[in-house]
Amino acid sequence: MNKTNLEKRIYKAQCYGNVEPIEYMTPYPNLHALVEGQNVKYKDHLLYHDLNMTNEDFFKLVQKSAHWLKASGVEPQDRVFMTDLAFPWAECIAFAVWTVGGTLVISNQEDIQTAISHCKPKYTVQPDTNVEKEIDAFNEQFDPDFKPNLQDEALIYWTKGKGVRLSHYNLLVNANGVQKKLDLFEQDTYLIQLKSDSTAWVVLQAILPLYTGAGITSKHPKITIGLPNQFNSADYIIDFDWTKLKNTTPPRLFITPENTAVVSVGSSPVHMTKFEFKDQNLCLSGHSVMMGYLDKKESENIFTDGSLILQK
Repeated sequence: MNKTNLEKRIYKAQCYGNVEPIEYMTPYPNLHALVEGQNVKYKDHLLYHDLNMTNEDFFKLVQKSAHWLKASGVEPQDRVFMTDLAFPWAECIAFAVWTVGGTLVISNQEDIQTAISHCKPKYTVQPDTNVEKEIDAFNEQFDPDFKPNLQDEALIYWTKGKGVRLSHYNLLVNANGVQKKLDLFEQDTYLIQLKSDSTAWVVLQAILPLYTGAGITSKHPKITIGLPNQFNSADYIIDFDWTKLKNTTPPRLFITPENTAVVSVGSSPVHMTKFEFKDQNLCLSGHSVMMGYLDKKESENIFTDGSLILQK
């Protein structure tokens, strides 16, 4: 199938120099394989220390939730909107959506109806949903009918009137880049407490503990990742203002949704990401660059010269 001119420009922006985004930098074929793989390799490893929840415990909840979504009419490649679910049920539903083979839709906008009308989800998980009760009667084993590819859509993030489309590979490779910067591994722990309304939550809180093996805990974590003024002594600060990618103390994890989530730690780009400022614009390229906006017209003018161009 021939690519359109826009698709060719997006692909070029997703290249990291000569390294094309088909040269995968992650060992997982999709996000379901991540949670499944951790259950196989480290099922007794604590994922959420404060809840005494292991990888196996979480995996069983994800499987039951996948059954519930399917019983609710969700099919592979459907979109599921989720808003304001509490920890760890938001994380559980996210992986359940990916297990079914669907796309998770989240938003940081108060106008939820606009997000729903543009993203057209098949199903909406309401904020007052008692997930634990809803999934209780379902089986702990779920055999997916469909297994997405790395380049398939996994997430739509609705923000500022636009839908940022991200693939399974976008999310996994960004988590990989963060792991390399933070040096997190299975013997480590970290603290993070984010609402489920940003791509930072998806990568840093939902995916990263599974990808690295480092469990989340509030008791003597190796590192603490927080929003400005959230914790007394955070090791890293999450910063959604990408207009000045600079070194600070403590270091900042700069978030750019069009680059999946983390674009840099201070002034240093994450693995497989390049950036530079030209004429007050941020020029991005690399494997974390998004699939494009939901409305293709909004993507037409920002992919040029092998980069994704964002105006300050």
